[in-house]
Amino acid sequence: MSCTARPTRAVRTRPLAITIALVLAVTAGGACVTPALAAPAVTGAVTADLPQQEPVGMPTGGVLRGGGPSGFLTFDAGQERFFWTRYVDGVTVELPEGQYRGAVDSDIVVREDAPHTFSLYDMATSTKDAAVPEPALLGVTLLGASTKLLRSAGKTLVMQALDASGHASLHLVSLQDGKVVDRQVAGLPADAKFVSYDLNEPGVFALAYTGTVNGAAGKRLAAVDLSTGTITGRRVIPAIAMDVAASATHLAWAERSADGQLTVVSARHGETGTVRTPIGAGDWVQVDLMGDWVTYTRTGGASATEPNPFFPLKARPVAGGTPVTVMESTEALFGSEQVHGGTATHGEGIYRIAPGADGKPVATLRASNGRATVLDLTGQQVPAVLDFRKEVPWPTMTWYLNRDNALVQVDLTHKATGKRWTSGPAYAYGDEARYTTSWDGAFDDYTAARNGTYTWKLTAKPSNGVGPDLVRTGTLTVDSGTAPHDYSDSGAPDLLVRNDSGRLLSYDFRQILTQYIAQPERTDRGTGWNVYDRLVATGDIGGSRFADVIGRDRTGVLWFYQGTGTGLARRVQVGGGWQAYDKLTAGSDLTGDGRADLVATDRSGVLWLYASTGSATKPFAPRKRIGGGWQTYDRITATGNIAGGRGGDLVARDRDGVLWLYLGKGDGTFTARTRVGGGWQQYDEIIGIGDADRDGRPDLLVEGETMYGAQFLSFYKGTGDARAPFSARKKLWTLEELNNDRGLVF
Repeated sequence: MSCTARPTRAVRTRPLAITIALVLAVTAGGACVTPALAAPAVTGAVTADLPQQEPVGMPTGGVLRGGGPSGFLTFDAGQERFFWTRYVDGVTVELPEGQYRGAVDSDIVVREDAPHTFSLYDMATSTKDAAVPEPALLGVTLLGASTKLLRSAGKTLVMQALDASGHASLHLVSLQDGKVVDRQVAGLPADAKFVSYDLNEPGVFALAYTGTVNGAAGKRLAAVDLSTGTITGRRVIPAIAMDVAASATHLAWAERSADGQLTVVSARHGETGTVRTPIGAGDWVQVDLMGDWVTYTRTGGASATEPNPFFPLKARPVAGGTPVTVMESTEALFGSEQVHGGTATHGEGIYRIAPGADGKPVATLRASNGRATVLDLTGQQVPAVLDFRKEVPWPTMTWYLNRDNALVQVDLTHKATGKRWTSGPAYAYGDEARYTTSWDGAFDDYTAARNGTYTWKLTAKPSNGVGPDLVRTGTLTVDSGTAPHDYSDSGAPDLLVRNDSGRLLSYDFRQILTQYIAQPERTDRGTGWNVYDRLVATGDIGGSRFADVIGRDRTGVLWFYQGTGTGLARRVQVGGGWQAYDKLTAGSDLTGDGRADLVATDRSGVLWLYASTGSATKPFAPRKRIGGGWQTYDRITATGNIAGGRGGDLVARDRDGVLWLYLGKGDGTFTARTRVGGGWQQYDEIIGIGDADRDGRPDLLVEGETMYGAQFLSFYKGTGDARAPFSARKKLWTLEELNNDRGLVF
């Protein structure tokens, strides 16, 4: 079962009352011949002979550095401290400050006190009730700057010494009956240089070296029996051999060819043949021998940010056969008894590898750090409603995972239309593995997000490739309200175009404004619209909360089309006699009641206000005269509140091309006009498009003819400043570029 118990608080050790210090001078050739005490070699298959018990807690953040029957050594890089944890009760002890090395299947840990001076702690000497164990201490001072500790093996130190020419010799330094013993391993060439080495089975040291034997230089792999100090197996290996391993019966290594292909090789002592298993392209794997199995893995998989096919621990019989996966990832291996890694079932911790009922290696959890190996969701903060009426801050969605090395993608799908937004990759932020993505309110095709219900799908891919993708789903709602030019129920304006054949088409204006696509998306809203000599996008005047449209036919009858959110209802006749007006515009709330109103100028220059009623059958109140002298203008446009006043505003262009701003007071009247600027005679249409860029201020769209006859669109961003209400012009598209829809824009 998976254990999530936390380890007990680490305790610093007390000063030792008794210290045994022994000094030994190591030379290249001198050695005592008294045999040393070492752990016996293990032969044959690893067996599951340990009693089963509940896993203990493993120190959080610790990485395995060795261990034995009674416990294991870990190092916490964050604290720069070493800890020993006992299997019997899970008690964790913080070791005195220093650098420690653990061993394979041994409770002895080694600390380097000073250059070439080492202390050996027997962690098995602690009692169950002792808060801090008092291990026996062996201090060994090695004289000679060339000595180097390769591995610790119980109370034996496996060391390298170099002579004046840089040639290496192998020494086994240990203590017996209070005496220091230095044994030099015989059988290595005089010009030996050590290439790689390992100790993955108690009592057997694997050493790869180069040197000259019988006049021939080459690379060899030897198995050194630490109990006798002799080489029990040896063979020539290719120069491309990498990591090595040795047991009492076999040698193993990994090879990497010139084209980057890896092969795991095993061979029995005394035999010339080898068993070769190609495993694919890679740069390195760690090879170990565990009884009758050779294992291979790439350690460091748990925290990796890129996948590697060798993160799983795999094993195959030394005599050949199909590899099996033992664990999903590994961090460190110290023989079959202590493997730091993770499985999908039990999570991360210290495992023991032993044959199961079918003879294949099985990983059994002995200590858990409480972390899952595969991705899991631990929390989320997803708003129930998203609103995109403002450009910033964008709504955010946050998920918390159990690991910080995942790549998160979010897909949102609008149920009604199937339109989708896909987030960019989200990476972990902070110690809590927080993954946050923000949405700017546009679909993948840059159209504005529609109001309504959405399904969200979170896909978290493990960056290390360990385990399956994590997939979670849910729902949310987008409610961005409505807008005066919104005919797609997105809260963002749309551009209406009547083409020369009389078809009414609409374009998502946000998509047009981005200019990121080659062909904007359009919606066909029917034909027959050429019966009208004037069309006006009015905003909501009929009380549905959606934007409406009015059209005047050529006999002077005014027709009303109520908006449905994504379309227009059947037309309703408002009344006749509207041919008396030469200019119509709507979209500004002039009366302060929250509804858009309509204004019209007759041919004598009188400006009339038609306040909206909120009724679809009778959308306008009786007209009210609000000014005269408007015959000087050839265009008037309701813009909405562009200058921050109390009511909606108007802009008017005189016959000299000068644009004037009229600020609404909110009571159906205006302040004195303000000059905006000249040169506006180049435009055929001036449209109050609404807040297209979501900065809280309405904007202006214009249409004009180029010198080549093309009808082009330009955008003026609203500034909110009555003295300069619009920023510099931004040229957008020609109507021909909008699917050849040359015609009236409104």
